[in-house]
Parts: sequence; C-alpha cells; structure tokens
Amino acid sequence: MTAASVPDAGPSALLRRAARYGWVPLIALAATVALEQGERQSLAQAVDGIEKRFHISDSVAGTIPFAMAMVAVVGAIPFGVLADRVRRVPLLAGAVVVWTACMALNGLATSFALLFVYRLGVGVVEANGPAAVSLVADYYPAKDRARSMGLYQSGALAGALIGLVGGGVAVSLGGWRWAFFMWIPAGLAVAVFMLRQPEPRRGDQDADLEADLAGFATGGLAASAAPTLLPPPRRTGTIDYVTCSHRDVMREFLRIPTMWFGVLAITVAQILLTGLQFWAVPYFKRVHHLGAAAAGGVAGLLGLGSVLGILGGGFIADRYFRRGHLNARVYVVAFASIAATAVMMPAFASTSLTVAAPLMFVGGALLTLPVAPAEALFSDVVVAQLRGRAATVRSIVRALSNGGAAIIGLLSAQFIASGLSRADGLRYAIVAICPIYAIGGVIMLFAARTYPADVAFVVAESRRCSPEPATVEAPPPWTGP
Repeated sequence: MTAASVPDAGPSALLRRAARYGWVPLIALAATVALEQGERQSLAQAVDGIEKRFHISDSVAGTIPFAMAMVAVVGAIPFGVLADRVRRVPLLAGAVVVWTACMALNGLATSFALLFVYRLGVGVVEANGPAAVSLVADYYPAKDRARSMGLYQSGALAGALIGLVGGGVAVSLGGWRWAFFMWIPAGLAVAVFMLRQPEPRRGDQDADLEADLAGFATGGLAASAAPTLLPPPRRTGTIDYVTCSHRDVMREFLRIPTMWFGVLAITVAQILLTGLQFWAVPYFKRVHHLGAAAAGGVAGLLGLGSVLGILGGGFIADRYFRRGHLNARVYVVAFASIAATAVMMPAFASTSLTVAAPLMFVGGALLTLPVAPAEALFSDVVVAQLRGRAATVRSIVRALSNGGAAIIGLLSAQFIASGLSRADGLRYAIVAICPIYAIGGVIMLFAARTYPADVAFVVAESRRCSPEPATVEAPPPWTGP
C-alpha cells in the first residue's frame, strides 16, 4: 500500500475503531501464564524428591515434560478451533479451573504412574495458549504488539520466580507434594479474575496498523509525510474466514512463509529453554552443591535476567518498528538468539559460582530477548479470525522443543554411564545442547524477505472483513501498556 492510498492521518482519521482496554486484561492474561510456568519451575524443585520417592532415573524423569507436551498437542487442536469460534475469555477461565484441579491430583499421586497420568492432564489444559495470544493481539494496538506480548509473557517469568523460590521453600518445608499444592488457591483466584474481563472484537487492531504508524511518525499530521508505511500486499484474500473449512485454513497457512520460518526458528531455539526449565535447579544442586531453596534462588538469576530480556525485547523491537524498520522484530529474534549461545555455554561449563552467576544473569536476558518479538511476529502475519488455529499449528510443531528436557536427561545418563559423576554428566549435557539456540536465530533471518508483505496482507484483510462501526466519541490518547 502506498502513501497516496492511505487516508488522511489527521486526528479524525486516527480515531481508532478498536476500544481501549487498559492494563487489567493484560494482567489477567499474564496471571494465567504465570500459573503454568510457575508450576513447571516448582516441578523442577520436586524432581529429586520424585526420583527418590518412586525410584526413577534422570532419563525417566526427563520424559515428564515431553509427555506433557505431546498431550498438549492433542489439547491444542480443540482449543485452537474454539479460540477462533467462541468467546475466548470464558474459554480461558474454564481451562484454569481444570488446571487447578489437576494440581491437586498431582500432589495426591501415590505412584509414578499416577503422577505421570496427572501430569498429562496438566499438559492438556496448558494448550490454552491460542486463546490467550489471540486476546492479546485484539486487546492492544499492532504497533505495540511486541511490548504487549512481552508484558504478557512477563507473567511467565514472575510465575517462574515464584516457582523457583517459593517452590524451593515449599519443598524444603513440606516435601515434593507441596510443589503442586501451593498453586491451588492462586489457580482459583486467577480463574475468577479472568472471567471478569471484556471480550475484544477480532481484527480491529490490525485494521488500524498503518494509520497508527503514520500518526506516530508524523505526530498525527498528513500520512503522506510518514516514512514508515507497509509495502503493497502480494496477494488478496479469497476465503471467508468464518465459514471456511479446515482444508481452506491449512491452504491459507501454507501461503504465509513468515509464519513457518518463525515457527521453525523458535521450535529449534526453545529446545534449550525447555531443557533448562526442567534441569536448571538440579544443575545448581549437583554442580554447585546447593540446597533446594538456594538452588532456586541462584537459578532465579536466570529469571531476573529474563525479566529484562522479555520486556526489553518487546520495547526494542517496537521502537524500531515504529521508526520504519519493518523487520525489527525479525532481527531482534535472530541476533539475540545467536548472542545467547555465546554467553550460556561458558556459564554452564564453569564450576565456579562466582563466574557462572553473572553470566547466568546476562544469558537469561539474551535467552528471552527474542520471546516477545517472536510472539508478535507470529500474530502479525495471521489474520485475526485464524489466530487460534494458527497457534494450534504452532503448538504442534513447537511441541518438539519440549524434547529438550528428555535430550538433556538422556545425554546426562550417557555421560554418567561413561564414568562421569552425576554433576559432570548433567553439566556436559547442558553445554552440549546450548549451540542449538543460535541455529534458531539463523533460521529466523530467512523471514526478513517475506515479513513486510505478509503483514500488509493481514492489514488489508482486516479492513476488508471488519464492519464499519457506528460513530463514537473520541477515546483518550493511548498510553500503554
């Protein structure tokens, strides 16, 4: 789309059709992901207790996250379809209620077989991501999507810190079962909080993207003066997104190359992330001889760095996006992934906590710097009416990344079998898998050629599919998040 074809970007033209929802829905959505990620970290605190109680090895324990992910793939299919066809707020609230019930069952397990089955139940409910990501994209402006995704994902980091530190204390005081029991009250509170949020209309934020960019670049003056406008879309829409068949949906997805580059890149990169979520605490216990609470506290350095990374990645990507660098989200993901590998390998290779601790902090920031831009990029290139099912496809492919814990567990078992200690076996296993994060960054670079045109298509389709609203009173200026 050229500057000449953009309507005047003066104050009247910049009156958005999309409502302003403020901070509260974002806090509610962040709380849902805080529950999921926090419980995974408290599970890491319970690993040693589970292994001793049920007499299992590292390789067996490492299959738990992977099995959960495989079941989550099954759950993601109906969740994705429902996220595109029903109200997403009650869908998400209901999923949190079921998740809370599964927490109680995990804590009551009397055998590893039962614990394994109950973990699979948790995996099914954690497939609610399609609804959450779809809601974030429709609550907040597309030009601010990366930082909105970063703020949403920061809930995962807050939950992870609670899981690491609080889970360590809970396990130390009450045993491994309290790694699950501690989440029951929070789950019920979040479900009620989520249910009170409004349901946004699909696609309005995408339809306003180019006018937003023009208004940001020119201070609300003529769009013809704006240096940051999207290129013309390379194709036109041919399907009705409400009534289309599943085959039509898949054909549509195959026409979005950026989506596949992004999915593949993040899948490869997150093999390391999912592995560290499970094994970081056991690593600090074994290599640096720390107790449960202390291991959780030191592993929290990764979490503190991650807070800076997940928030900073979104703000950096959006800042340059609004300044005319349309591939900013692509480049932040790619270059941060490569840099993370260079820092994390020596961090985990070192046996000195004095050396490892600061590297962990920096590495945590670099590991999560790509998260928010990657989530935003994925939403940018898929029309609003299909984002739930697109997230299902992404979940199916990205489920492979949950093999990270199993891979590290298998490598550790092999190193131990070769004569290394339990500490060195786990240390070498983590170092060996670190380079895979950089590979994901290299893959993401291929998306730079296709991303602008795919975004332009979504904007054009959102305008075509969104009905014109009735005249409304001008809302207050957008101030965040």
